[in-house]
Formats: sequence, C-alpha cells, structure tokens
Amino acid sequence: MLHITDLHLRAEPQATLLGVDTDHSLRAVLRQALSEASPDAVLVTGDIAHDPERAAYRKFARIMDEYVVAPYLCVAGNHDVAGAMAQLLEPSELTLPGWRLVALDSHVDDTPQADVSAADWDRVQAAIRATDDRWVLVATHHPPVRVDCPWLDKDRIKNGGELLESLSEHPSVKGMVFGHAHQVVETEYRNIALLGTPSTCFQFAPRSAEFAIDEQMPGYRWLTLAPDGQVVSRVRRLADYPLQIDLSDR
Repeated sequence: MLHITDLHLRAEPQATLLGVDTDHSLRAVLRQALSEASPDAVLVTGDIAHDPERAAYRKFARIMDEYVVAPYLCVAGNHDVAGAMAQLLEPSELTLPGWRLVALDSHVDDTPQADVSAADWDRVQAAIRATDDRWVLVATHHPPVRVDCPWLDKDRIKNGGELLESLSEHPSVKGMVFGHAHQVVETEYRNIALLGTPSTCFQFAPRSAEFAIDEQMPGYRWLTLAPDGQVVSRVRRLADYPLQIDLSDR
C-alpha cells in the first residue's frame, strides 16, 4: 500500500508554494513510486489542497486518475475544507484481504488545530468492532503524539493518548498513519505502529522549535500489511528532484 500526504495543491495553474510546484512534485512522487510497485490501495492523509477550492480537488482527482488504478482513501487536513472535497471523503473505509483501512477525521475547517468529533469516533469504533477476522489500520491527518516540534505539537490531537489507549483495547488495530508533520515519524503505542510520512512537496525541519524548512526531498511511504497483522514499512524519497525553497513564496 502507498501512503502519500500533505500535497498542498494550489487552485491556480502554475501557482507555487514556498517555491515548490506542488502539482509537479506530486506527479514526480507518483511516477517514482509506481515504477517501484503497484499498490493495492493508496492512503492520502490530508492537506490535499493548500487553497481549499474545488479546482484544487478536481486537479487532485485528475492526477490520481492519470497515475493510479488502485482504490484510494482520503482524509481531510487542516488546510482542507470538507464541503469542497466531499466527494473525495467517500468511502471512509477500504477493505483489503485480511485488513480494513479506516479513516479518522481530525480536521476542523479553517483552523490548524485538531479535533475528533464524538460522531466520527463512534463511526471508527463501530468499524473496528465490525472487522470480524480482519486487522485494522487507521488513517488520520494530525499526529496523535508529540513529534518534538513545539510549533507543530500544539496542533496535534489533544486527546491522542486517550484515543490510542482506546484503540489499543482492540487487538485488531495494528497501526495508525498520519501526515501534518512533513517529516518521518516512526514510533508505537503499545502494539500500534504510529507512522508519519514526509510530504509530497516540502519538509519541515525535525525538532524545530519554530517554523523551519528542511532540505530533504519529497517523499512517500510503502506499507506492507501482513496476514499475521504485522505492519512493515519503508520511507522513500525522490532520487533526483529540482527542489528550490523560496520562503517568501507563501
């Protein structure tokens, strides 16, 4: 399975963000990734758009249709607006042999802060209980744990520890993937793998106290979901990409 996140697509053609043509970097990520393997599913964990307009989401759908033949599951990020991307939020689950992928909505329109509504949490819990003999991987946008960047950590899922504790009570839940941090995060809570993936455009500097950009290349993560419930993953980055950051380009 392929995990991509934090695409930050612009509504206007040729518009850039921090000097990066985010359409171009997404296409480069998909070309390289799909030259390596054909995924059974793709997880897209938010900030699909930087400009949360229908034009940006139509652009995303066109690019995905051009490159991807597998089903994909999307969640909204803090830069997204649910109404504009409504069609992309269905389905909220994908079923693969032995596994169920479940979306958890942590976003709130027009704010960077995370919040998981009681209704969405109830939906996720119901989906987990209905898994029968399948393992579960949860996909969300905001990290449920600190990533050691204070300026990012203030917007993490505030009750992430409680959510993880509740998830850990279900032996079928084996992993959670997320975005928002624009960097590699690899940790665990009890027996749940917690995996944050680099952005398909620009990266944030690890352990930065304030907003800071890293020079690492755009990236993505491959996930192998094993029949015994193991989650094996590896992060890949573009091997050769003309990344030029311009901090004045907001």
